[in-house]
Amino acid sequence: MTRRIWLSLISLLLVVSVIAGCSGSTASKEAKPAQPAAEEKKPEAPKTGKETTYPVVVKDALGRDVTIPAEPKRILSVAPANTELVFALGKGASLVGRSDFCDYPPEVKIIPSIGGFYPPNYEKIVATQPDLVLMTSGSDEERNKLVGEYKLNVFVVSPETFDAAYAGIKNLGIVLNAQDAAEKLVADMQAAVKEVTDKVAKAQSKPTVYYEVWDEPLMTAGTGTFINDMITLAGGVNIGRETKGWATINAELVAKADPDIIIGSSKADFDKIKARQAWSSFKAIKANKVYVIDDPNVVSRPGPRLVQGLKWFAETLHPELIK
Repeated sequence: MTRRIWLSLISLLLVVSVIAGCSGSTASKEAKPAQPAAEEKKPEAPKTGKETTYPVVVKDALGRDVTIPAEPKRILSVAPANTELVFALGKGASLVGRSDFCDYPPEVKIIPSIGGFYPPNYEKIVATQPDLVLMTSGSDEERNKLVGEYKLNVFVVSPETFDAAYAGIKNLGIVLNAQDAAEKLVADMQAAVKEVTDKVAKAQSKPTVYYEVWDEPLMTAGTGTFINDMITLAGGVNIGRETKGWATINAELVAKADPDIIIGSSKADFDKIKARQAWSSFKAIKANKVYVIDDPNVVSRPGPRLVQGLKWFAETLHPELIK
C-alpha cells in the first residue's frame, strides 16, 4: 500500500470517527469502514543516516571542485589505496575495473584489470564504461586526457598524512553515498591511533629513526608524509623531519644523526643497508636494530590499513609497551 493511500485511509477513519461522535447511537449502527488487510505492508520507515543528495560538488585532493551527477555505480580505481577504501566503505560491488597493483582485499582479484596504468591503456579504461574514475596525484597528463578527451569523471584521493587521510575518506564517503560508513571508518582509525599513542606516551625516551624510501639516490620520508606521522605517533623522532615530502638526502646527514633505528622499505633495501661498510659504526647497525616490515603495503598505501602500519612502528620502536 502506498503512503498516499495509507494516509488517505487514516484521514477517512478520522472523519468517520468525528461523525460517529456527533451522531450518537445512529452512527454506531452504521457500518464501519473496512480495515486494511493484515497482510498488507505498512509504509517503509524513513531511511536513517546521512544520504548524499545528487548532484553534489566535492573538492578532491587536488583542490578541484568535482561534480558528481548521481551515485556512482560503475567505479574504476587505478590506485591500490583507493581500491581498498572503496571496499572498506561497502561499495566494492560497484567496482568494474582496477589496476594490476590493486590486490587487496582478496576479492578484488575477480575484478577485471586495465593493466598497470603507467602507461595507461585508454582503450581498456573506456571499455569499462566507468561513471567515476578514482586516481591519485602525480598523474596530471593521464587525468587531463581522461577528463578532456574521453569525458570521464575523475576524482583524486591522494592523502599524505593521517589528517589528510581522514578528510579524504569522508569526501569519498560523500561521493559514493557512504557517509555513515566513512565516518565510522575514520572514527575506528582514530580510536586505533589513540590506543597506540596512549601506550607510547609512557615511554622513557624517543628513539631516533631513519626510514629509507630508496637507496640510489638516498631518499627518506620528511614532514608532510604519513611515514613521518607514523614515526612521530609511534613515539619516535624522524631524522628526516627537517626535509619535506619524499626527500633526497645525503649519507652525511644520516651519519651525523647516527639513528637508533633504521627501517628499510623492502627486504632488498634491508640487505643493502646491512652491507654498507661505511655505516657499520652506526648505533642501529651495531645494536642490530635494522628492520623491514613484512607487508610494506600497510605503510605505503594511505588507506584503511594505515593503523596496522602505525602499530607495527610502535611495536618496533617500543616493544616493551606494545604487546
